[in-house]
Amino acid sequence: MFDRTQFLTSNEHPELDLEKWQKTVDLISQLFGCKCGAIVQLREKEFFTVRSSQNNDNFLKPCDAWPYEMNSFCKHVIDKGDSLYVPDPVNHPKWSQSPFVKEGPIRSYFGMPIYWPDNTVFGTICAIDTKPHEYNDTLFQLLEQLRELITADLKLIDAYEQVRQLAITDELTGVYNRRGLATLAQKTISQLRSSHHNTNIAQPISDSIAIAYFDSDNLKQINNELGHDCGDIAIQTLASEIKRYTRSNDIVARVGGDEFIVLSQNITEEDLKARCQKIEANYQATLSKHQSFAGYPDRFSVSYGCISVKEIENLNLNELYAQTDKRMYANKMSKRTFPNNNICGGAGDDMEKIL
Repeated sequence: MFDRTQFLTSNEHPELDLEKWQKTVDLISQLFGCKCGAIVQLREKEFFTVRSSQNNDNFLKPCDAWPYEMNSFCKHVIDKGDSLYVPDPVNHPKWSQSPFVKEGPIRSYFGMPIYWPDNTVFGTICAIDTKPHEYNDTLFQLLEQLRELITADLKLIDAYEQVRQLAITDELTGVYNRRGLATLAQKTISQLRSSHHNTNIAQPISDSIAIAYFDSDNLKQINNELGHDCGDIAIQTLASEIKRYTRSNDIVARVGGDEFIVLSQNITEEDLKARCQKIEANYQATLSKHQSFAGYPDRFSVSYGCISVKEIENLNLNELYAQTDKRMYANKMSKRTFPNNNICGGAGDDMEKIL
């Protein structure tokens, strides 16, 4: 998944072409006759140079960073939400005291804000020089056009992510679907294995992986007696309670009609089971108070199975899913009485492999 909070320092997204951005800032340096053309990203109160022109006398290098709180030209552009042109900051009452002027090489600045399609700030595009500059209207229009090229790329990234999100998200509940679980789970495991092999990390990011498997009980009866709209309410309620008791880095997915899987890091089996018990209790309480279930017998239980393992290196997620599915099914069977011991196979015996 694409993370806007990460600095764009490499072409890690299929719709991102930083080589084009490099050509853009090189063009700024050439056409504006300045030492530095740059695209700067703002992330978590820090400015970061994504790309800067490759001329040898450029004083601003890729990956240079400075705090947002510093009195900088880029900060002013972001705060005002408008372009900023300072042709001679040394002789300007405000900008002469900026550390980039007073202690640094900047002697002219021209920059504009860049936004994501939802109007949140991405950063700035700038023409910066070590000597005063007078730019005409044509150059103003040119920088606006170059900014539009960068904005178009951000629109492509945003559109791609929206489509991708639809492809990996369950429409009814808003959690991930099987495809989303497979994608994110595999990514998580790969990252964990890399961290264990990275000798520069003091200790691994995670010591364990845990799986919880949920299946609402009596959904078929709810559908038959109250209708599928009530069945959908039950599924949505279970999803909501699962999300309520999971953490932001947990992966929650709907893998069947009323079946859910949660993949977590660094949680013991005992704590995971306690979490499952809270989810079931809240699911029961919520549905029993729901107007659509008024007068319906209180049969709103949830079956679950959970497991936590510490071995990351040779971890097989499909085996873990199968084990938690069996534990969930055993939990479900403990609530039922079957004549002649006629118990069918586990609910997930015919479940397609998720990975």
